[in-house]
Amino acid sequence: MSVEGYDAAVLGGAVSGLAAAHGLSDVDKVDEVTVFERQEYDEKRVNCGEAINDTSLVPLEKTPENGFVNDVDGFQLRVHSGPDRPRTEPPIGTANLSCEPGYICERDIVERRWAERLAERGVTFETGASVTPTRYREIVDEFDYVIDATGQPALSLKARGETESYTGDMVALNATVDGDFSGYESWPRIFFEGYIGYAWSFPKSDTRANVGIGWAGDERPDDYMAALREAAERNGFPAPDPDDVNIYTIPRGPSLDPKQVYDPNDNVFRVGDAAGVANRYQGEGICQGIRSAYLLCDLIEEGTPERYPDRLYDAMKSEYRLARLMRGAWVEHEDPDLLAAVAESLEGLSIEDVTRSPARVIRRVAKRPLVASRLVSDRGMLDRLYKSYTDRWEYGTTGTQ
Repeated sequence: MSVEGYDAAVLGGAVSGLAAAHGLSDVDKVDEVTVFERQEYDEKRVNCGEAINDTSLVPLEKTPENGFVNDVDGFQLRVHSGPDRPRTEPPIGTANLSCEPGYICERDIVERRWAERLAERGVTFETGASVTPTRYREIVDEFDYVIDATGQPALSLKARGETESYTGDMVALNATVDGDFSGYESWPRIFFEGYIGYAWSFPKSDTRANVGIGWAGDERPDDYMAALREAAERNGFPAPDPDDVNIYTIPRGPSLDPKQVYDPNDNVFRVGDAAGVANRYQGEGICQGIRSAYLLCDLIEEGTPERYPDRLYDAMKSEYRLARLMRGAWVEHEDPDLLAAVAESLEGLSIEDVTRSPARVIRRVAKRPLVASRLVSDRGMLDRLYKSYTDRWEYGTTGTQ
């Protein structure tokens, strides 16, 4: 601890960690901020998707030089009858969801430029080496605040042997490929194909795109690479070279009991994936991670960081509930036509609406009485509705996907 103020350590230098460092550097009572990142930013290989739905959260000018390469109008949901369909078969339902602040990015460039900007503001970076359990204990002893942004499972829980605290995850593969994406450069595509998850093609330009596939349920393929290749063939985007493919996990939020995002004994806080924060329906975690970091920094500034677990859960609750209900449209019914009807009822809403505004989504679906009645006719959906509004998740005594 410094004589005049507090010292803070951030474990993990991806977007959630960078957001924490940015927020901490604005806190008057914090004098020193140090980020520990296992990779070098000049060599950093980002291992997750590259769509940022709300780029206003990132304090960089939105230019290609900063990694913001495609200013999209929104995203198109395309619901198909199943993975065994002919390639020429059109989707059985579509919906265009606007996303005014959204960009497809070069995430490695975004993170490098953000780290450079923070270094100019006085943030210290220690890169190129993993934090060992021994070094972790030293950091806890040396710093007043420790913010863990290392992903799921969090380094701070690994050090305590508590990785089983997480209750669910999603697995995804992605890579950047070259091809012709001029037909939908402004409206990246998300493909729902009859499994709990989806494939995607997010153009960075008319000739390059981030493509991938993810599974949010417990049933997953035996051969991930073959599944990605087959999804590419079905949906008309180039199959990536296996050597270029990243495989990663995403929390099935909330995948960690909210009480465990803060360890008061060591003053360790978990943000982003480390806090089990992500959308269990569509897998988004970038903006959620950034928001969790900013929230924590605001509370440190206010002098009430102990409120972080409750405030984070309150901030995410609507999103958690909506994601569980949206997943139920497939999990409980397994009816692609019903999922297509739900998707079409969302036409014209924004990504923000379908991610964080249950009331708007419910009002839209309610305008189609037959669709709404089919959704709630299943006992499993009613059970989901009850449990999501009584805060029952997998880490409790009852829970569903």
